[in-house]
Amino acid sequence: MAVRRFPIPTLLPAAVCSAVLFLGACARRPVTAPNPGAPALEAPSSYQVVDLLPAFWEVWSEAEGRPAEEQARLLQERLAARHPEVYRAGVIGLDPGKPLEEELRARCGLWVPMMAPHLGTMRRLSGSLAADLPRFERSFRAAFPDLDYRGEVYFLNSLGGFDGATRTVKGRTALLFGVDMIAFVYGPEADPQPFFHHELFHIHHAQVQGEPEDRRLYQRLWHEGLAEHVAKTLNPAASDLMIFGLPPEMPAQARKARRRLARELGEQLDSTSREVYAKYFLGRTAQDGLPPRAGYYAGYLVAERIGRGRSLRDLARLRGPELRALVAQALRDLEASD
Repeated sequence: MAVRRFPIPTLLPAAVCSAVLFLGACARRPVTAPNPGAPALEAPSSYQVVDLLPAFWEVWSEAEGRPAEEQARLLQERLAARHPEVYRAGVIGLDPGKPLEEELRARCGLWVPMMAPHLGTMRRLSGSLAADLPRFERSFRAAFPDLDYRGEVYFLNSLGGFDGATRTVKGRTALLFGVDMIAFVYGPEADPQPFFHHELFHIHHAQVQGEPEDRRLYQRLWHEGLAEHVAKTLNPAASDLMIFGLPPEMPAQARKARRRLARELGEQLDSTSREVYAKYFLGRTAQDGLPPRAGYYAGYLVAERIGRGRSLRDLARLRGPELRALVAQALRDLEASD
């Protein structure tokens, strides 16, 4: 499952301390939401769009102004409990070893004070998504006209779980956008289009490639780096924050460390170790002197180099020994660069 930027189990403890809490084939038609109480936006193509934000705002209209404990209770009982397909451990990053109700109540209690200054931005985004989504998709299809995603796209309050992610919902891969975290992390100027392109590319890439049984480090580097390259190519004016997310200083720090990153990654291209992967793609603090999540930026630089003279569609189809050789050469070039 693709997780964009800052999964909650990794980021939450540090965030509390630092005050940064969390981190088609069919004609155009109105689609019927598969969940009672979840109105559907008009879908621009073959996927279904499920908008759970009206359900949140209905609850919040009752909760606003009440004591924080009461607000958390209402969010848990009136929102999360009514949409268990998304408000569960495997989707929003709760501890699966603890009772769900207990985890939800705790998460809601943290979410309320965190989001208070950002509810205006969240409301603006809630109101613009229906109008903007067809534009997002059109610009993606201009680069990937063979996109054939027939799943569901959710817009929801993720309770601090993610800005964008792919998750298994009701047994199928779904694309989810946490509008609360888009508002919190990216502020009043937040534009969901790069997030949509990034996550939709992950789905398209998996459809083109299939999922490898053993994801080696070079494949992970390519998988994430190419998604960042696609998002930046389709949104050239987007800032580093909009493309790479948190921490905001990571791209600048990773640029400075690019030779070391290139050398270390090149030495471990075939690794399937979870620990090696975590060093470069997970975490909230520096890893052995490297900025957290530096692998995303290294992957972007690799994709940028390999992409010279190739279309995005051609890049999405690279695989196997050819891809490995190209990644290895790009890393050698980065290590030797000024």
